[in-house]
Amino acid sequence: MSDIAKEAGVTRPTLYKHFNSKNSAFIAAIDAVADGFAHAVAEHASRLDTVEERIIDMILFVVKELPRHETLSLVLVPECSVVLAERAFSEERPLELSRITAAPIIELRPDLRSEGEEIAEVMSRLAISLILFPGRFKSSGEELRDFIRRRLLPGLLGTG
Repeated sequence: MSDIAKEAGVTRPTLYKHFNSKNSAFIAAIDAVADGFAHAVAEHASRLDTVEERIIDMILFVVKELPRHETLSLVLVPECSVVLAERAFSEERPLELSRITAAPIIELRPDLRSEGEEIAEVMSRLAISLILFPGRFKSSGEELRDFIRRRLLPGLLGTG
């Protein structure tokens, strides 16, 4: 907390008035940065013409950009991911991020509105899995694109 207070230019007591622990300060910082990232993912997808292209490219965008992001890449570090795991996809703030990333899908497929958060969650879980355990998908090339098209799209879009 001392390092955080120093970086923020405040005293530790002032910092503790806003955050009761290092974890709560960390979560607040991640939430603030994640909002911008979620909007970037949605903006990237909104340029594409089909819901299938949007889903595939959102996943590929996250797989490529999350590990490069100075702050958000911390969610991939085991010590940090433990802090976030308990609230992922359950608390309101992470659900709002899911709604942001689901918006480009719902824009083209309004019939999926009630499933938007769940679709975004599956996409996020797959992207994180591909980052942590790339296996044969070490790049975001055509092989990965085809895999998502064959194995994920039918389940997400109810066409399988």
